[in-house]
Amino acid sequence: MRTRRPIGAVVLAFGFMAASALSMRADAAGRYDGSTPMICAALAVAECDADGQCQRRHPERVNFPPLFRIDVKAMKMRNLEAEKGRESTIRSVDHANGRMTLSGADGERGWTALINETTGRMSAAITGDGEGFVIFGQCALP
Repeated sequence: MRTRRPIGAVVLAFGFMAASALSMRADAAGRYDGSTPMICAALAVAECDADGQCQRRHPERVNFPPLFRIDVKAMKMRNLEAEKGRESTIRSVDHANGRMTLSGADGERGWTALINETTGRMSAAITGDGEGFVIFGQCALP
């Protein structure tokens, strides 16, 4: 009689291997401190209005790129979609308590992004007149 391994156990094992590989990659390549350009993905976006009502949105629906490159040395954040090629200038960079904070402005909106320098986890906020967006994502070292 053959025994079947539960799919959950296999997925869990792959998850641990991937996390361990990411950890080794971060140690080998340096931390997410801006010394190396990063590729970041927006995983969850909430759009909020001035009344405090928020709705989950897909990044492209609110004109935010799902994948973008952050190059702190060049002080640029660039959309990876070739046909759009938008970029935003990083106006300030700050490091505190293992977090890197970036900020800038694009058109009539201001933005701030916080990246965990160990894990690459990202949280960002974009604000405009009577609107706001909260974005959660993950950055990777190429």
